[in-house]
Amino acid sequence: NTHTHDQTNAQRRMNLTEILEQHNALLDLGREHLEKLSSSFREAFDKSAFENAKQNWIGFYHAIDWKTDRWISAVLVFHLVSLMCVVKWRHWEQFQVRMFVILGACSFGAERMNGFLSKRWEMFSTQNYFDERGAFVSVIWNAPLMVNLVIILVNFLRLTVKEMVKMKKAQMKRRFRESQKESGVGAKKKKTKRETKKKQ
Repeated sequence: NTHTHDQTNAQRRMNLTEILEQHNALLDLGREHLEKLSSSFREAFDKSAFENAKQNWIGFYHAIDWKTDRWISAVLVFHLVSLMCVVKWRHWEQFQVRMFVILGACSFGAERMNGFLSKRWEMFSTQNYFDERGAFVSVIWNAPLMVNLVIILVNFLRLTVKEMVKMKKAQMKRRFRESQKESGVGAKKKKTKRETKKKQ
């Protein structure tokens, strides 16, 4: 009896050790992906990139007639509302997918929009902000869109890692319960055999 009980406990410890090792491996995988993503962001958005963006924003701020061209403020409000929606409903996957598609389409069509508005700027603006290089559209329109898209992508990665961990935990718990049942059934069978031998 003591030998069988020790074997059962040893098997349970082995199963538990295996489950913990798999759990740690999954957490390490998620941590590795997050570290790679953060390093790529650091490379893309270094100090020089932020400094250039800052100088562009300052130049645009002084060049824009904010009192007359209020449509620019409306565009910035649109970006702010989009950001608030992305953050507020970050757990709603379907909404995140729809926002990603909509914002991606808006960013994809920025060049055509710049060409279209450059021919009709007198209808709504006091000056032509839409040059051939598309600098104004890149700063006022595309840059905030890209920020929102990056936030959605990071959120997608976070949700994916979270679901993977949840599914792996459920799988490991099920396997642990099955191993406990198997060890319990095996112990009962051995006990029944010993009792049968004693009666004989």
